[in-house]
Amino acid sequence: MEPKFVSKPAFVMVGMKYHGQNKNNEIPQMWGEFMKHTEEFERVINPTVCYGACDHVNETTGVFDYLAAFEVNSEAAAPKGMDRWDIPANEYAVFTCTLPTIHAAFDYIYGTWLPQSGYKRAPGAEFELYDESFEVNDPDSPLYLYIPVKKA
Repeated sequence: MEPKFVSKPAFVMVGMKYHGQNKNNEIPQMWGEFMKHTEEFERVINPTVCYGACDHVNETTGVFDYLAAFEVNSEAAAPKGMDRWDIPANEYAVFTCTLPTIHAAFDYIYGTWLPQSGYKRAPGAEFELYDESFEVNDPDSPLYLYIPVKKA
């Protein structure tokens, strides 16, 4: 599993936030709730592309923030009860996986690839990108993991 590298300019995500450890699969449940509110978002760049962003990871407790989101125009406000994340410009290592393999992909990225790559994790959110070809009920449907990186 080798990544491609992508430079992405700064952009804005707006969506539903989860804060915790996801011990009881709260994130998949939150996605179901998020999809019920898609009509509430303004100035969505592409309504067929969703993001699952992760940031503010506490390595000691395992608590993190996760945002099920759309990319929006920079002037867009977050609907009531939703959050806005400003994502800085970054270089990303992009890995392809599927929902059934997402945990194994993260284990490989952080346990094998990153320590041997000549890169280190850069500050900023990492995210899953679900493009217009993604089908939630198809276990072979690809998604993309964007890990912010910089030369070690």
